[in-house]
Amino acid sequence: MSDLAYFEYALVLPEERYLIEVQTRKPDSGELLAQEEIEGIAKECLVLVIGEGHADEVKDVKPNSISESQAQNLRKVQQLLNRPDGAVFLVE
Repeated sequence: MSDLAYFEYALVLPEERYLIEVQTRKPDSGELLAQEEIEGIAKECLVLVIGEGHADEVKDVKPNSISESQAQNLRKVQQLLNRPDGAVFLVE
């Protein structure tokens, strides 16, 4: 099992799908993050990618948690964000 949690989010207009990968452990201690922290990182990464101009569209949105196998079935088209605690990909 990997140290990543996976989330998916889709926009209707423009039609885009995102895969958000979040580290589940703190890099300094290796301690497991709480689910709320993981979801918060996923949402923060999503807002950074979509842009502050669209923050109103995602403020109440919760990215959908998906399994590692579901994430592997998505084809990564482009990496949009890369941070130590997470990454966001445009997917098909």
